Order: sequence, then C-alpha cells, then structure tokens
Amino acid sequence: MISIASRFTRETFDSHATVFRAGDPGDSAYLVESGQVEVLLELNGEFRQVDVMGPGAMFGEFALLDRLPRSGTVRALEPTVLMRIDRSFVDGLLQTTDPVIQYLMQLLLERIRNERSKKPGVAPPQGARVSPASAALHGLGFAEPTKVSSQLHSAAVRTLSLSRDLSEAIAGQQLELHYQPIIHLQTGRLAGYEALVRWRHPTQGLVRPDEFIPLAERTGLIHPIGRWVLGQALADWPELRLLCQSEETPFVSVNLSAPELSVEGVADSVLGRLEGAQVATGELRIELTETTVIGNLEPVTQVTQALCRAGVGIALDDFGTGYAGLSYLQDLPFSCLKIDRAFVSQMLTTDRSKHIVKLALELSRWMGMSTVAEGIEDEACARALTEAGCTYGQGYHFAKPMPLQALKDRFSR
Repeated sequence: MISIASRFTRETFDSHATVFRAGDPGDSAYLVESGQVEVLLELNGEFRQVDVMGPGAMFGEFALLDRLPRSGTVRALEPTVLMRIDRSFVDGLLQTTDPVIQYLMQLLLERIRNERSKKPGVAPPQGARVSPASAALHGLGFAEPTKVSSQLHSAAVRTLSLSRDLSEAIAGQQLELHYQPIIHLQTGRLAGYEALVRWRHPTQGLVRPDEFIPLAERTGLIHPIGRWVLGQALADWPELRLLCQSEETPFVSVNLSAPELSVEGVADSVLGRLEGAQVATGELRIELTETTVIGNLEPVTQVTQALCRAGVGIALDDFGTGYAGLSYLQDLPFSCLKIDRAFVSQMLTTDRSKHIVKLALELSRWMGMSTVAEGIEDEACARALTEAGCTYGQGYHFAKPMPLQALKDRFSR
C-alpha cells in the first residue's frame, strides 16, 4: 500500500519560483496553504497573468481527471507553501462519495457548462483579463472556490488537510485512548470498558471520531491506528483491571473495522498481541458493527471463529441499525449483543423502541448472550433495563469516556 504521506507532500517555493510549466505532466494538483501564486497563459506569443490565488485555493486539479499535460504555467508571487495532491490519492477515492471527489466533479461540470457557453479555440483579446472559468476552457484546469458551493469547497479542503495530518498523528503522539465504563446493572459495579480513540489535532483540537475514522478507513491509515489502539489498550489493562469491581471476568472492548478484518492473519496478530502483553484472551472483547458484518461476511466469519476458539469475546455493536438478518446471529459466534442508543434513549417514551429493546433482550437470552445497553442517560432508563434483565449498561448516566488517569481518579478504591 502506498504511504498516505507520500501522496500529500508540502512543498515550499521562493518568490518567482515556478511550480509547473505548460507541457509538464499533469500528475498532481495543489492546495495553497500560505502565500500566493499567479497563473500565466501564453496568448499571442506572450505570457499574461490570468489569475492570482491565495490560501485555500486549489489549482491543477483538472489534470487529475483528464490526465493531459499542463496547458499553463504557475509561479509563486511570494514565498509560498503548497500541499501537493498526487493522482494516486484521487484514484483511491473514485469509488467513494468523498467530499474531495464531489468537489472535483462539480468543478468539472462547471467548466463543461462554461465551455458550452463559449466558442472553443478563441483566445481572449490582447490585454484582457481571463477569468478562471475561461482559463479552464483553454485546458488550464484552475478553479475558483467561490464558483462552487462554499460548503463543498470547505469540506474538500478539510478532508485533504486532515488526510495529511492524520498520517502524522501516531508518530506525533496526537492520538489518545479514552475508556467508557461498562456497568453491571444488577450490582452497579464497574465490569469493563469500551476503548475509544480520540485525535487531538495540534491546531484544531479534538477531531470527531465520526470524521476521522471513515477517513482513516478510506486512506488505509485505519491499520496503523487499529494496531496502536489495541497496543495501548493492552498496555493500560493492568491498571484498568484493578479498577473493576464486578465478580465476573473484567474486560476491555476494542472495535475492529471492515478493512482491518480483511487483512490476512488479523486473528493471529490479535492473539499474538494478547500473549505478548500477558493478557488473558477472555479479558478482551472485539466489537463489530452490523454494517461491518453485512459487507464482509466471509472474513468476519473466519476471524470471529478463530478468536472465539481462543476465548476472545465477540460483541455485535449497534444492534438493530444495520439491517442484518437474524441468520448472522446464528452463524457467527457472538457472545454479547449491544443495543443501540437510538432505541435505548427512547424506550421510555415510544412503544416501538421499548418493544425493540425487549425483543433484543429476549433474543440474547435465548441464544445465551450477554447484553449491553448503550446510551443510558438517566436513572429511570437504567432501572427499566435492569428490571428487563439487561446485563450491562453504558452511557453518560454512569460516566463519559475518559482517559486512564481520570478513570483512576474516579474509580480507585
């Protein structure tokens, strides 16, 4: 797999330095991070400035789609820092609905519309200023963000920036592991935890997991991030274990994504990490979402069966949200069913949610599985779930996800 860092490189140009010339291969686009560049178009034998671009502007992106040589020249007007976006990155996103692809395609459509509205092959008058849209007509491939949705442009810029920065997050010690306590409902005692990765960006603060985890999956960074999460959870486990109060076997849950499950030898890798950390297999739970199961049944079956045989617990996360058939519960060795917060949070106010929760609890009892209710926000909900026979509870009513030291401060005996 090509390193993400190799597809996003920051390049610095001195004042008047050339970024690329007309006729150069169109194998990359650029995002202006600081400074300014000018776009030069040869008209009637003379180079004329047709645009000036500053921070946040993207240029050269049309070449990533049409694969033609450059038709214009770009030069730095002052010391400038550019993020180079290689074609390999965009090729990897072509099958997604990533904001970057949406942005590029919208630019392409904009240019096609402009081209149809003008006569092809006619150069602008001598001395006339050429708009970015007109420059696109002559094959330059430059874009003005204000001509497309500002929201889409912002999303594309943020995705590109985060893709680059995420590749440095592990080495830069920007990742943190927070643990949300899981409580045994009958006794009210701390039984285990769910390990949740957090990214503390050096300039943007905490980046939401629902933003950077899908990005990590698309770029392949989920693999080093997943290895880091498991390693950190196992390293923290001796201290976490001491805080558990339940008479049952304590556990820590770690999520595995679809790309991770597709890697050959992932089960052996997990078991090897457990052995190296001297952690009993029964003290680790692997959580899989219904969506992961549905789209990757063969690797999921192989991995879960291997881990189950070794004693690792397997939990089906977000039950009821992924449209999985009940056959998956029969065919795969799940030991725990996690009821999604969407149902738990409304079980006291809507009959449908209440019936779904009760059905999930009955189903788990019939199949010999424990249950975890997610998203418990108040005592009334916790009491109702306890009376209904739910095994464990998780949610802000008990505790928010927190770093190891905060857990020690709160739960130390």
